[in-house]
Amino acid sequence: MCKEEQASKERETYIPSYLKEILKTQLIWYLINFLIIFFQLYVAFDIPLLNNIYILIFKIIGHSLFISFLLYCTTMIYNLSFHELGINFKNFIANTSLAINISLFLISGAIIINLTITNSKITPLIYIKDVNSFNQSLIYFILLFTCYLIPAFSKELFYRGFIQYYFKEEYGVIIGSIISILYYTFSYLDIRLTSILLHFLIGFITTYLYKKTDSLISSVIFQATYQASLSLYLFSFDKWPF
Repeated sequence: MCKEEQASKERETYIPSYLKEILKTQLIWYLINFLIIFFQLYVAFDIPLLNNIYILIFKIIGHSLFISFLLYCTTMIYNLSFHELGINFKNFIANTSLAINISLFLISGAIIINLTITNSKITPLIYIKDVNSFNQSLIYFILLFTCYLIPAFSKELFYRGFIQYYFKEEYGVIIGSIISILYYTFSYLDIRLTSILLHFLIGFITTYLYKKTDSLISSVIFQATYQASLSLYLFSFDKWPF
């Protein structure tokens, strides 16, 4: 074996090819999300409602482009099937029911926090003060949940369908799942303890749902519920960019 081939093999051993692909795709993910944050911060309208709609539309467009990119790479370049990525409708009703049951705890917690807001750092889209505002918030939640399905699918396709697939193939189901949860947690680049714990919890729940159902349906529903709940009841759009 010539020196060039040996050096190439050593570099491949040092950085596995699957990890290179994950990191390259992660950079694309960061680029799209940082563009979203940039437009949220520096391109804004004077009318709050119009500004919120604009932010949401930009998120949907950005994540739709990422979905197209990721599906092209995984199916055409890496030769993964939709089933390997978790895109299937097997046991659709049961998987949806499981996700809804777990998501109800998340929604309830967000509503309880909204009812007891005393921190100025928490700026929800709507404050629940009576029955009418509560009913109104449910209508807004349904609309937001529907809009967040695309960003949620983008995130789950990337972290569960793509990244977890490679970690599972490399390290097995249990170790691969643990590594993927930790990767998801620290990929947010937020070292605050509360943020780490929150992202770890969400990563654990979505990984559990994905592993239990072998489908992205339940984890996407939970992820959309998570994003819609935090945007509506706690942090609004501009305070929760990811």
